Amino acid sequence: MFIKKTLKTDRKSGKLYCAYHLVESVRTDKGPRQRTLLYMGSQIELPEGEHKLLAQCIEGIVTGQQSLLPYEENVERLAQSYASQVICRLSTPKDPSESSENQDLEPEFVSIDVNTIEKSEPRTVGAEHLMIQMANQLELPDKLHELGLSKTDVSIALGSIIARAVFPDSERSTYTWLCNDSGLGELIDFDFNKSSLDKLYQISDILLNKKDVLEEHLEAVEQKFHGYKSTIALYDLTNTYMEGQAKSNPKAANGHSKEKRSDCPLVTMGIVMNEHGFLNRTSILPGNASEPKTLEEMIENLNVHQSLFKPTIILDAGISTKENLAWLRENGYTYVVSARQGAPSINLEGVLVPVGDLNNLVKAALIKSEDDSEEKWLYCESEAKAAVATEMKQSFKKRFEADLKKLNDGLTKPKGRKKITKIIERIGRLKEKHKRISGCYEVNVIASEDGSTATSIDWKVIDEKINDKLTGSYFLRTNLVHLEAQELWQLYNTLRGVEDAFRFMKSSLGLRPVYHQKEHRVDGHLWITILAYHLIQNCLYQLKKQGLNYQWKTIRKIMMGRTRVTMQAKTKEGKTLYHRSSTKAECEQKEIYRALRLSSSILRSKKTLI
Repeated sequence: MFIKKTLKTDRKSGKLYCAYHLVESVRTDKGPRQRTLLYMGSQIELPEGEHKLLAQCIEGIVTGQQSLLPYEENVERLAQSYASQVICRLSTPKDPSESSENQDLEPEFVSIDVNTIEKSEPRTVGAEHLMIQMANQLELPDKLHELGLSKTDVSIALGSIIARAVFPDSERSTYTWLCNDSGLGELIDFDFNKSSLDKLYQISDILLNKKDVLEEHLEAVEQKFHGYKSTIALYDLTNTYMEGQAKSNPKAANGHSKEKRSDCPLVTMGIVMNEHGFLNRTSILPGNASEPKTLEEMIENLNVHQSLFKPTIILDAGISTKENLAWLRENGYTYVVSARQGAPSINLEGVLVPVGDLNNLVKAALIKSEDDSEEKWLYCESEAKAAVATEMKQSFKKRFEADLKKLNDGLTKPKGRKKITKIIERIGRLKEKHKRISGCYEVNVIASEDGSTATSIDWKVIDEKINDKLTGSYFLRTNLVHLEAQELWQLYNTLRGVEDAFRFMKSSLGLRPVYHQKEHRVDGHLWITILAYHLIQNCLYQLKKQGLNYQWKTIRKIMMGRTRVTMQAKTKEGKTLYHRSSTKAECEQKEIYRALRLSSSILRSKKTLI
């Protein structure tokens, strides 16, 4: 084998460029001829003086010959990559079979030396193959082609989305995984080694520009494929923190972090989800976005033209302001919300009854209302919520009293600040710092005889206020006045689906933290996470209907056990046999395939004799 260099002219630009081919000399009936084995590209990452060594190393790897002297690391690394491409190009796939056991294939026997058997290029294919099937069910590749993406762009887009589902990490780690560890490229017939890291960044920009169209497409296909009807819209917001200052991102802003990372700039994501767990609409907002102000825009963007009636809107207390509820009523929406205002009264229609939670820890009763009232209120008491509230209350008390004691102890120290105006000012700051509990205390400063300094600080808890603070009770309100207590609570409880989705994206899909600094890069990162969620939810929904209530991390762990590997060995005739195949599906994997009604066969076996 040798490397042949030829000069070619680009048809469009007219510029000259070099083309390198791996060539071997063969004997034919018409004499010796050169046969091209592989196009190596327009550049090789070695000086031309080392091309001969590279060709020798490739030939040694392909034919299984041992070299007397070791090659340099960079030469061997390149040779291994090119040798794999040569073997793949020369491989002859067996006839495909519907059976994963290939029972219909004719027997083929080859005598090999078992002492020469080696295995190489193991690549994971199980979880990747599953996600490709989910993408095909949602017609995602076809839609990307329809939107004008080239075959290469579609392959890179699928690589980026599926990698986020299977191996969530940074773009740099994702690119390394796609090139070296995953068989996804083999599954979609694309060599990620011939792409670049920049392509992953560029494809996120392209996908972000198609966001609205893709959301409409996914919503329509999911509804058609699964045959469900959506009557509920669940809306909520979450935020995630960013590493670095992100000064070039106008959406990066400080606010209340739900991960308690208020020291970092934040970006907010809002989602509208239906009762089946599928996302209808998403938005990416500034980190200090006010929850109440985001509702109108998101609901108006809902695609409700396929339904004869508008969905019921489910909101938590952070969004259910008087203005938002008034807007929902004016626009003909029904709603069930957690009330951020107090009920008009606590005059219950009957006794508190269990409403159907798992351990009967929640009890509720309707509040009496006028016959012509356009709203109905529900009073709820939760034992679990009360236990958490008690712990929080004790923690708040402990912290506030510790700071008061520290301030009081400073009055007895020689260099401690004692001026009464300063002490009162510091107490005010403490009350602001602990505002969730400080209103339940009476704090007094004991002044000296001349009134200029403070001698001590005393405080006591106001029992009436502390008892009403952080209880396990809350109110729901709705304009569905025909609902009973249990129906109303269970309908509101579907909002947990949004909270679970947020938790899943952050823990299992690498939503946090965000390392990008530019706005379009951050938005693209979040959007690819959302696309990965669509594929995963499509899988989980089907499994749940078949009685398999697995979490995605469990499915991912089970399916990652399937790999594709190359076996090589010397034959009796002195040739080298290369056989590349996928491992067989095991019991748990077959169970998942059966539930999803998918074939467990992953690609054909390929063999090469060299």
